[in-house]
Amino acid sequence: MTAPYFDIFLENAPVAAAMFDREMRYIAASRRWLNSYGLPGDVIGKSHSEVTPENPARWKKVHERVLRGETVSAKEDRFDRSDGSVIWVRWEARPWRSSGDDIGGVIVFAEDITKYVQVRADLIVTQQRLVAIMEAAPIGIAFSTDIGCQQVTRNAALLSQLATAPRDNGSAPTPRAAARQLRFFQNGKELSAKELPLQRAVSERAHIAPMELDVLLPTGGRSVLEASGAPILGEDGEVIGGVEITVDVTDRKRAETALQDVDRRRDEFLATLAHELRNPLAPICNGLAAMKRGTKTEEDAVRVIAMMERQSEHLLRFVDDLLEVSRIKRGKIKLVKDRVDLAGVIGDAYDMNRDLIGAAELELRIVLPDEPLLLDADAVRLTQVFANLLNNAARHTDRGGRIEIVATRVDEHAVVNVTDTGVGIAKEMLPHLFSLYSQASDLQGRPEFGLGIGLALARGLVELHRGSLEAHSEGEGRGARFIVRLPCLARVKPSIAPLNAAAIGAQTSRRVLIVDDEPDVADSLALLLSTFGADVRVARGGAEALITCAEFAPELVFLDIGMPGMDGFETARRMRESPTGIHAMLVALTGWDGEETRRRAVEVGFDRHLRKPAGSQELEALLHCAAQPQQ
Repeated sequence: MTAPYFDIFLENAPVAAAMFDREMRYIAASRRWLNSYGLPGDVIGKSHSEVTPENPARWKKVHERVLRGETVSAKEDRFDRSDGSVIWVRWEARPWRSSGDDIGGVIVFAEDITKYVQVRADLIVTQQRLVAIMEAAPIGIAFSTDIGCQQVTRNAALLSQLATAPRDNGSAPTPRAAARQLRFFQNGKELSAKELPLQRAVSERAHIAPMELDVLLPTGGRSVLEASGAPILGEDGEVIGGVEITVDVTDRKRAETALQDVDRRRDEFLATLAHELRNPLAPICNGLAAMKRGTKTEEDAVRVIAMMERQSEHLLRFVDDLLEVSRIKRGKIKLVKDRVDLAGVIGDAYDMNRDLIGAAELELRIVLPDEPLLLDADAVRLTQVFANLLNNAARHTDRGGRIEIVATRVDEHAVVNVTDTGVGIAKEMLPHLFSLYSQASDLQGRPEFGLGIGLALARGLVELHRGSLEAHSEGEGRGARFIVRLPCLARVKPSIAPLNAAAIGAQTSRRVLIVDDEPDVADSLALLLSTFGADVRVARGGAEALITCAEFAPELVFLDIGMPGMDGFETARRMRESPTGIHAMLVALTGWDGEETRRRAVEVGFDRHLRKPAGSQELEALLHCAAQPQQ
């Protein structure tokens, strides 16, 4: 090549090239060489060390090796330029020979690969970040870089969701692999590997919208995943793989199912509740209609009144139990504890169910220990517990059946077994027996079982006493056993004086004022209290009540809270400020039963709070209390 052409070649060569003599003086250099190393154009004749003194000492050894006939190269080498910048080069140094085949010097070819090194470093950092994100992500991520999706990489979250090992491949088509495969279902239909979001994204070259998949895991368990897919495209726009994102929605689906179940059970509960309320209301309405038309004999009238009284008491107890369950769930029940003999509680519970047990001709056996079982408990609440258990046993036991109550002491606990020979409990119902909504659903079509409100209330009250209530049955038609466990007090000999019922009746001739804007409520209550021997006056509102109080000086006042105009709170406050009302016992008798109502009632001076309608025993007890000196 002649000199002019050689110069043109060096000027336009796409690589950096330089030619040196044996003393490493520049003979020629391409434009790319000068630009790559930031050299001036007048390097010809100058030594390499003079032009680039920053070259490391190892270059001298490279030159020596080449001058001995070797070819030396490096795929990636760092070069520090004189301006302080750094470039990375790929180079090769080889000897050149003269016409006499002597080594005349060194030729060096170099390629600036700085951008490649930087891109590779950035790619490594990006890959490390992606790996960190994949492993830290709470969602499942899978990707494949082959269009057959035979090699699938999954992150830790997805491996956990699928209960598989990294080497397991859900796409493997071989029979041996299929034995270990996960099984995927959508709307009850099993999906093949090619129907999954990752494989579909690759084969269809499209984003796959989230699919809800039911997954049968290798462990035998099940989960629900929401999975979507997308293809991975190469530089030419062709699909080279795919990615899949999965979210474990198992807990969410369970919660949704549970919520739907609760909604369904609530609706069934309300339907059953309406049925339960109509049952006692029907005979009451019929009885009232019969009384209005006139009964044929006095015996008929007595029988109708007794029937309406029974049904009214049943309705009142039903509503009270329902409200009590609600208060327990909201933590609004406060126990009034005292030393209680369990035998007395069980006896009171029996008294409350005596007529029901007798009418069904049931055999009742009560077994109590010789020593008293003393509890630190609320006697009224515990009586509710055992009365409800007895009532439940009596209603579910056929005529002539047997009920047994056995109380024993086991270590520091009283254990009471209430056993019946009744209809029994199906195995699948036992876990839901004390749940209102659940039992309403399970007992659809079997109205004789009711709603189980009494059982729910019983368990709630027992648990408030730090005890437990369990139900056992060998199945339908084989009876049931309820076991109550309650903590006992230490063994002591009790000294409990019996209540003198006659003394109560002898003290009930009291002056009573009833204040209510509803005439039927006030007049019926006045009629009932007068049967106990009370001297009763009625006021229709707050202003009239204050006038009557000043004239009558009542010892006991029943005040409705929700009256128009001057309400019960303001009426009570003014009564407490008057000479005739300051010492009276004030009782809030109202349908309002919230904690805020009770708090305000105490603030204005009420002594007691009763829900409408109050039972006759409660009213008689209040008449007795009013006879005691007020502090």
